[in-house]
Amino acid sequence: LENNEIKVTQGQGILVSHLSVPDFQLALDYWVSDKTKVTIFFRCVNPESINTDTAYEVTLVNEAGGLGAGSILSLNKVKPTQVANQWNHIQISAIGTQLSVTLNGVTHQVTDTRFSSGPIAINYLGGDLRLKNIYLTIPGRW
Repeated sequence: LENNEIKVTQGQGILVSHLSVPDFQLALDYWVSDKTKVTIFFRCVNPESINTDTAYEVTLVNEAGGLGAGSILSLNKVKPTQVANQWNHIQISAIGTQLSVTLNGVTHQVTDTRFSSGPIAINYLGGDLRLKNIYLTIPGRW
């Protein structure tokens, strides 16, 4: 922790929350380099095996094949935008079957019923990652 930021520059792994909730709103600011590989999983039905078959996955960086940051893998494909080497703000909401991702003020919504509850996880695979202003809100506590 430095300057109220979480900084990650080496290693890799998944950080899984102990909290398991059906509905939530997660907001955070993040900075990534051109080489960073990082995603956020949510509603992980099996915390021992986290992947797109057991959770929703949102990419925080542009991926190969034109998959832009803010996409929910397997559900929607957002057009790539500039996210590297700048601060970005992302908000992920899961309320019932309504899922939305707002990245730098642009919102994309989908409806899906596959996963109804579970922990949130950050999947870091390399590069420079900085996180700050992390807020998790649970309905009834807005």
